[in-house]
Amino acid sequence: MNIKKIILSCFGVGFLPFAPGTWGSLLAVAIFLVVRYFCPAPVICGTVIIIAMIASSVFCLLFAGEAEKQENKKDPQWIVIDEFAGQMVVLLPVAFVEEKVLIAAVAGFVLFRIFDILKPPPVRESELLKGGLGILADDIIAGLMAAVALWVVLYLFTFFQ
Repeated sequence: MNIKKIILSCFGVGFLPFAPGTWGSLLAVAIFLVVRYFCPAPVICGTVIIIAMIASSVFCLLFAGEAEKQENKKDPQWIVIDEFAGQMVVLLPVAFVEEKVLIAAVAGFVLFRIFDILKPPPVRESELLKGGLGILADDIIAGLMAAVALWVVLYLFTFFQ
């Protein structure tokens, strides 16, 4: 396996046999929880999340289009760096949650998977973009939609306590 395939599959997670996109998202949540546990300062945790989101997006844009051409398949399932990036978008607001971080992270995971699987407009339309941009865009947009939904849930949860 070459380095590009290792990166695009999030170090092999994309080759797990069942629901590779879900595993890519879970990897992002696990990394977030480790970072948050060892570095509870929201600004630093948020910065790490932004760096991970940008790095994974850049790698996806650089390498995913080429992998797509080599496999002669649109958005191969083993490419999960896009789910990783989209999940990081959702986890950014969770970096600033003071209490019940695990519950907020799980809610963010569930919301992202719902938006990523159901692909409401404009998520589905963004898949039509070519190459790495088409592979990445739907997950970033799903991540943004899930992040907004999560913010509403977090606001209502804290508002009604």
